[in-house]
Amino acid sequence: MQEEMQKLVDELNAATAAYDAGHPIMSDSQWDDLYFKLLDMERTCGFALRNSPTCSVYYTEVSKLAKATHNHPMLSLDKVKDTIAPLEEKFNNKEFLAMCKMDGLTCSLEYDNGWLVGAETRGNGEIGEDIYHNAIIIPSIPNHIRYKKHLIVDGEIICRYCDFEEFSNEYSNPRNFAAGSIRLLNSAECATRKLTFVAWDVIDGFNETNLLSEKFNKLATLDFIIVPFIKSDIVDVGLLTAVKRAAEANSYPIDGVVFKYNDVEYGRSLGSTSHHANNAMAYKFYDETYETTLKDIEWSLGRTGVLTPVAVFEPVDTGDSIIERASLHNASMLEETLHGIGWPGQKIKVAKMNMIIPQIVEAENEGEVFTPGRQYFPFPDKCPICGETLTLMKSDAGVEQLTCTNALCEGKLANHIDHFCSKSGLDIKGLSKKTIEKLIDWNYVNSLIDIFNLRQYRAEWIKKEGFGPTSVDKILDTIDNTIANVEFSRFLAAIGIPLVGLATAKIIGTAAKDWTTFRSMVNDNYSWSSINTIGPEIENAINNFNYDELDKIVDNYITFITPIEDNKTTTLNGLTICITGRLSHFKSRDELKQVIENAGGKVVGAVSGNTNILINNDSTSTSSKNLTAKKNGTPILTEAEFIEKYLK
Repeated sequence: MQEEMQKLVDELNAATAAYDAGHPIMSDSQWDDLYFKLLDMERTCGFALRNSPTCSVYYTEVSKLAKATHNHPMLSLDKVKDTIAPLEEKFNNKEFLAMCKMDGLTCSLEYDNGWLVGAETRGNGEIGEDIYHNAIIIPSIPNHIRYKKHLIVDGEIICRYCDFEEFSNEYSNPRNFAAGSIRLLNSAECATRKLTFVAWDVIDGFNETNLLSEKFNKLATLDFIIVPFIKSDIVDVGLLTAVKRAAEANSYPIDGVVFKYNDVEYGRSLGSTSHHANNAMAYKFYDETYETTLKDIEWSLGRTGVLTPVAVFEPVDTGDSIIERASLHNASMLEETLHGIGWPGQKIKVAKMNMIIPQIVEAENEGEVFTPGRQYFPFPDKCPICGETLTLMKSDAGVEQLTCTNALCEGKLANHIDHFCSKSGLDIKGLSKKTIEKLIDWNYVNSLIDIFNLRQYRAEWIKKEGFGPTSVDKILDTIDNTIANVEFSRFLAAIGIPLVGLATAKIIGTAAKDWTTFRSMVNDNYSWSSINTIGPEIENAINNFNYDELDKIVDNYITFITPIEDNKTTTLNGLTICITGRLSHFKSRDELKQVIENAGGKVVGAVSGNTNILINNDSTSTSSKNLTAKKNGTPILTEAEFIEKYLK
């Protein structure tokens, strides 16, 4: 198959070069047919050749964002809070869609003859900013689709909570992070930000149907991610809960629920005001604030040596939980949030942003209530773990971070080993952070390599309180079994290169294949940013990382196995599969997605009429995907049922 793929790649690239030179050698339709044939082959086998036109993204840098006049009004939404009565009055007994109100940056995509030709932010509703240079490098925005007619899709650029974690020390919330990232002038830098586009309206296209839900289904067949929605004709509180659960299942940041008529023409017939269209209304989740007082600022040491400030305040009962701590992310954010460094007894207001994340939203201003002799919380000058002097460092983004630069710091060591052994690393069960800290305290572990030599301490270890022969042997056996079956990409994710998670590690692993090749590429200062989705910041992190200890670990302890993608099956050829809910057999959705794609299946983000299977361990769920699957008659399988039927 690889030979056939290479032939298609060469043929398509030659045709593209001829077209660019002004003497085309094939028609657009011929080129499209070959392109989609190649794309289908790549999806079946799970990889793409380096010079494939499906992966050809050219990073660009603009001097400024150009203004763009919209071809349709991008209005706001009429909103309600606290009551659903206006929604009942407006939508009851008329079919509507209840869908996630995404919390990101609104933008509009335009396609012509199957190609993405424009991407604009909402701006003031009439004039936005041209973000095409960044849109073309976001994986969830198709650059080329099978639909040849004019198509305009409105949606939201977001950063999912699960993707935001690695950036949370520098940015306060996913919304601001997404808005700032999509507006970057350098698309290579934007490519590192893990942004997602979620479509929530079709402005032009699919005119053969008048139903928004059917337009969404058609978008899904073109590989767009569709906003989670539920179709109904009766408004009730349960819809709010169901939509919220759908958002949580997808790790989407939302700030409410949008209600919109499914009948597009009927909705348009209602007209609009200068502020909002009359076909929709939003129930807004206003984050309720609670007043309390600041007690302390604690500093938590991360695996890279960066200290994160955490505000400790008098407990607040939010109704569904009691909160008494909130991250302040970094030194810069602390000073901005607290109007300085803060003091004991400072009045603050806290909220659970998007009903999930505790955050300080308001603080008493020193300038307004200055008190002579007030005792402020000082910035620590010593590492709380090793006692070495801290350094205030400024990132490329201008963010100040307190950092312990001591390479031998036990706190950094504990966090580093914890990451290596965690689910996002090698997943060595039994080696919790608490256990790792004890091993360091007992002087069994002074570096990562010592993890692989713990058997020499067995006789002493089994006598320690809280342990015994059974538990210790189980940990030791798990270590031995894990390091004898290591996927190269997972090892890359585990070793703690800054900004390199599992997704990026898989991309690196595709280019490098094995540790020897990878180290050779690092030593040669390989241009990792030439690879799609890897920007200069990640490239610097990879090439400047210290691999000395890891070389010894690989040489003496690690046995790499053939990646899953090299062991192909075809049990899922031609099947389109959607995944929702929590998993129990697979470590993550990404892992299950990889298995499905390696077996010839296609994974989509929403259930449509073309979906063959929905994987969900909770068949009674009221999520939009479950409800749509039941309506369409799509089989809903648990992981166990799916494995038994298709993977054994």
